[in-house]
Amino acid sequence: MAIPHLYKLKTFAWVLLMVLFSVGMLSGCGPSVRIYSDTDDSVRFDQYTTYSFLDFTEGNKKTISEIELNRIRVAFAREIESRGLKFRENEKEGDVSVQITVFHRQAMDRDYYSPRRYVYMERALSVDFYDNQTLTHVWHCAAVGELDSDPSERAENLPIVVAKIFEKFPLKPTTHN
Repeated sequence: MAIPHLYKLKTFAWVLLMVLFSVGMLSGCGPSVRIYSDTDDSVRFDQYTTYSFLDFTEGNKKTISEIELNRIRVAFAREIESRGLKFRENEKEGDVSVQITVFHRQAMDRDYYSPRRYVYMERALSVDFYDNQTLTHVWHCAAVGELDSDPSERAENLPIVVAKIFEKFPLKPTTHN
């Protein structure tokens, strides 16, 4: 009678292994980014109540569509405003100025299942906060990952990536009751 029980145990173990493998494979789907952050620890971020955006770099304006740049700015504005800061139209009018920069570069990685390397485009989405009173750089964060070639996929994943960036921001989202 121990053999059918052993068979059930092996079957259960096999099914469990397959489920774990599938979950592992699915967790690789979606935006996989590395986040890098640096904060001026001497700054009290709760003192800031307003922000303004600095203009995108000329390089970003030339290589990224205006539609996508606007989409990026809106995603960042949502995260910033969820932390209680209010937007000011003119650059340098807010307590902090926010600079968003997008970088592209060719990257290389090794395929997990073979010794060959593959080349892909990598994108870094960077944000910098500058205190307009002290004229100092107070926060930097960047998300780096493989560039989605499809603009609709980039649009879909953008809020997720920006939310991951702001997990590193010193202020947590405010709750509205």
